[in-house]
Amino acid sequence: MAEDPLIGVAWELYDLPPARFTAERNARAKAVKGEDAALAKRISQLRRASAPAWIVGQLVRHRSDRLTQVLELGAELREAQQDLDARTLAQLTRDRRALTAALAKEGASLARQHEVNAPSAVLDEVSQTLQAAMADADAAAAVTSGRLIRALEAVGFDPVDLTDAVAGPAPDGSPAPESGGDELAARRARRAAERAVKNAEQTLERLREKLADARRRADEHDRREAELRTRRDELRAELEATERALERLHAAGPALESERDDAERQTAEAESALEDARRALEA
Repeated sequence: MAEDPLIGVAWELYDLPPARFTAERNARAKAVKGEDAALAKRISQLRRASAPAWIVGQLVRHRSDRLTQVLELGAELREAQQDLDARTLAQLTRDRRALTAALAKEGASLARQHEVNAPSAVLDEVSQTLQAAMADADAAAAVTSGRLIRALEAVGFDPVDLTDAVAGPAPDGSPAPESGGDELAARRARRAAERAVKNAEQTLERLREKLADARRRADEHDRREAELRTRRDELRAELEATERALERLHAAGPALESERDDAERQTAEAESALEDARRALEA
């Protein structure tokens, strides 16, 4: 079936900065009115996209690879939720936050290139829309149509409200940046391999730190043990010298006692002789 001609016109119009949209839309409607009045009317009824929706459209057109990553991650998240795979869900949720934050910043850069104001509130709606597209396949199709005219929001596990969200015919459900099942599986495998490498690197780093600490403590142990062995040997040498000195003193003890006894005896005899001499003198 031939593509609706409005889709191609809308794709071009929604690539323009919002400030130029209305004038260009009216000019395009006027240009085709003579050939196809019905198409002209449909073009004139196209509404200008909000700033967040326009930025998301810029991501669709100019950052399709990055957007594909986000949407594929969303599909994985939905599978993880269905399978109740808590570990995978936690990891994918962290990946989702990082990707949507990075993609919103890229959208801000694209907006600046076209002098479109993108304050934090607008970027919050961009992230919110991307998260809605990750949570709901129909919302993903609306985003990748390139004809989104308002921001989207995911509320709990309810389907995303797409009322008046897309200009022109409803999206057919297939993303603009197409990727087959084999490519999706390859991306998942690569992402899993990247996580495995990252985990292995972190584990290796922790083990290297543990090894360095163990080596440091082992070196300190060896140094302290060597110090104590040296001190022990010094104390043993000092003890042996003290014991030898003690033995010498002990060996000299009897002679010194005999000398002391002789000196005491001689002294007593001298004192007795002195007393005898004093008495003789007085007589």
